[in-house]
Amino acid sequence: MLMIKVRWTLALLCVTLTLAPQAWSQEATNGATVADEESNVARHLDGFLDRARVAADAAGVVAEADKYRREADRMLKAGRRKESRALLRQAGETIAAAAPDRDAKHDDPFLREYLREVTAALVALEKPEDASSSLPESVIADESLIARPQVAAFLNYYRGRGQARLNIGRARLAAYRPMMSRIFREEGVPEWLLAVGFVESTYNSSALSPKQALGIWQFIPGTGTRFGLQRTAWTDERQHPEKSTRAAARYLKGLHALFGDWSLAIAAYNAGEGRVARVMRRTGVRDFWTMAARGLLPQETIDYVPSVLAAAQLLGTSSSFKMEMQRGTAASRKEAKR
Repeated sequence: MLMIKVRWTLALLCVTLTLAPQAWSQEATNGATVADEESNVARHLDGFLDRARVAADAAGVVAEADKYRREADRMLKAGRRKESRALLRQAGETIAAAAPDRDAKHDDPFLREYLREVTAALVALEKPEDASSSLPESVIADESLIARPQVAAFLNYYRGRGQARLNIGRARLAAYRPMMSRIFREEGVPEWLLAVGFVESTYNSSALSPKQALGIWQFIPGTGTRFGLQRTAWTDERQHPEKSTRAAARYLKGLHALFGDWSLAIAAYNAGEGRVARVMRRTGVRDFWTMAARGLLPQETIDYVPSVLAAAQLLGTSSSFKMEMQRGTAASRKEAKR
């Protein structure tokens, strides 16, 4: 069904691109006595053609991703769940990598809807234990930090110069924690990820970034809309603690389903799934710590993930990072051998 939609979309675009210039040209001719009208026609035509090209590119990307999705459906029907999940992730990565932030296709409704469908299919394939398997629920042992010096550095910061911020975060979290913990449990997201809200805003519902990210979870307008946060002249639900927490939990869960790893999910929350997906497709690296060591992500993101892990430990939202760190170390060694 989707491929039929893609073919019809491409066909419609071809017809439109063929006929539109003629229609606009006729309109311009009729109003040729007014120079402003000619200018307006040209401006509208340029905008129309740009949107049409973006839509055509988006349809092509979806057609490419749908090859993986159809094969994933075939695998799932054959009972090969693991293979189906891997193929769905390739479909999702294809879409995400084709439309990172600031790309004209980023907000294309066709691409966004397709990525939403793929992510929903991946979430449906996950068992409850899959979402929390990366970081089991227990308290991190100090000696395990040796495996991740980046985390140790942020632990030292929050215990020293960052102590005032940590105290503010603890005080605010105390008021929100019952509600946030309940929502994260309902959405099947580990409670330690509440630390994302600390790193984003220190749990300040009024926090506004220079990029217009707003609220505890720092949603930009487009991402907030994707997850049902409404904006009107009177209210902006990105500032609503409960609604924005539900949106953040669903976003994090979807990112984990897409990338299969919480460290990558956290990185994508900061840098965008498109940035992470492009690195993975370009380099073949599928481990955050290897990406960080090779400088494949922005420095902000390289610092962001260990800061979340450290905050989770100090805020008491965490569960143990020991097994995660051991997994990350093993994965890094495996990558290094390639």
